[in-house]
Amino acid sequence: MEIVFKIKNDLGEFCSESIEVTQEQYENFLEISKTFYNGNYQMITTNGFLVIPPEILSKSILIVEKVK
Repeated sequence: MEIVFKIKNDLGEFCSESIEVTQEQYENFLEISKTFYNGNYQMITTNGFLVIPPEILSKSILIVEKVK
């Protein structure tokens, strides 16, 4: 399956590049996403690299979207 990570907050919506994962990897990502608010977050986006500091992260929403 193919997934994309999306971050939504007051500054906009940020999308990762799509990645191909197995069902097991997908489930691991879902488990890891439970610690999303515990610190900084880094992500390769479709047009660069994104680092979100804790004060912005606490006001953000993480979406793990299945593309295929």
